[in-house]
Amino acid sequence: MRGPCFVLGLDCLGPEVIAPESLAELPNLRRLVADGLSGPLESTLPPITVPAWSSMMSGRDPGELGVYGFKNRRSYAYGDLLFATSGMVRFPRVWDFVGEAGGRSIVVGVPQTSPPPPIQGVLISGFESEGADLADGAAFARPPEIAAEIREVVGDYLFDVDDFRNVPRDTVLEKAWRMTEQRCRLMEHLLATRTWDFAMLCEIAPDRLHHCFWSDHDPGHRRHDPGSPYRHAIREYYRFVDGWIGRLRERLPAGCPFLVVSDHGARAMEGGVCVNEVLRQAGWLTLREEPDEPTPLRPQQVDWSRTRAWGEGGYYARIFLNIEGREPQGVIPFDRRDEARRELEEVLGSIALPGGPTLTNRVIWPEHAYRAVRGLAPDLIVLFADLAWRSLGTIGHGRLWLQGNDTGVDEANHAQDGLFVLHAPGAPAGQRRASILDITPTLLDLLGLEAPGDLSGGSLLAERS
Repeated sequence: MRGPCFVLGLDCLGPEVIAPESLAELPNLRRLVADGLSGPLESTLPPITVPAWSSMMSGRDPGELGVYGFKNRRSYAYGDLLFATSGMVRFPRVWDFVGEAGGRSIVVGVPQTSPPPPIQGVLISGFESEGADLADGAAFARPPEIAAEIREVVGDYLFDVDDFRNVPRDTVLEKAWRMTEQRCRLMEHLLATRTWDFAMLCEIAPDRLHHCFWSDHDPGHRRHDPGSPYRHAIREYYRFVDGWIGRLRERLPAGCPFLVVSDHGARAMEGGVCVNEVLRQAGWLTLREEPDEPTPLRPQQVDWSRTRAWGEGGYYARIFLNIEGREPQGVIPFDRRDEARRELEEVLGSIALPGGPTLTNRVIWPEHAYRAVRGLAPDLIVLFADLAWRSLGTIGHGRLWLQGNDTGVDEANHAQDGLFVLHAPGAPAGQRRASILDITPTLLDLLGLEAPGDLSGGSLLAERS
């Protein structure tokens, strides 16, 4: 096995960050781009933190993983959703390949690593460990006894900006900078005190800042205020991270491959579609009574004998059919499932919002998007207006759309493209487009390890045909 190899993951960074006008303020990233290979990195469907990072690190698409978002159906019972955990990833990730080859890894902050899975080396779980007891290392770290060492190095460790959509924006800024500083200092310490072949640091802070400050940052946002006191908040954070790129590179052995990568991008959010209200209006969802105020859709509110479909909110919509013999009170015969999906494509493919625009949407059948469909997948996935609009699962708004989110501040939705920058001796240079599924075979190639033959992605080190 060759080594070492270092990965810096920055959640929610899009290819605009490596455009010349942005790089003018980012000297360390600019040098990596100038001497390396870079470009847009197409994310998963859906382009969302979970499962995108697990797809990136395993080379498997969400259908192969059986993970379709932060929450997934545990059974066909109504409302039986389970948060995605590390145990749901049943394929090896890059650090597992390294361990099998006798190497050691340092993994800090990668999403969907909670509870901490076994590793040859050190692993600190990602943002989903927010709220963990820092005295209980087993809750977030391998080996568990490293918890005391973490406190000595960085103090009270932050996994995330808790409830970032509903706290003061100055709190979001302060915590985003502080947790980035903590993670980078912790990685410096681990690089200096451990033997390692593969190291990866992933930071969730850019995602939190984009959701809270994108209208201040993006002149094209409909709520942009050029005089906002926060207009430089995102750019200043980028410069802060760029300084850490230079500092971390100084801690690495000469010639160590360095990969900067993101799971998806960001774009201005125009509004939210009340997907369950759309389904109600079209006659697919019936409630027992009208809510007195906006509320999450709960199973007991639904008249299942007269309901054919319902949806979940998020950056995209997940649509579930009420199938006879599958759901407890299903009404659609299973052999008419595809017919029902085609009808819903007509309903959801184009939505005229009263008092608003008409949205042209992408309606996806999971079996058409993925190499395999494992777990309990949605019957349909819907991306509203190229992700300019998000899905709102709540009911009782008395309308089909809102200008914002229904769970707090949100100025950005996810964009399909993230970015990658690869700087490695002997690697190609220039610009190209890549897939998130190319990252695992690329890293295994850099490490001198053989990739499984059934991966759909390919190494970025290989010449394009």
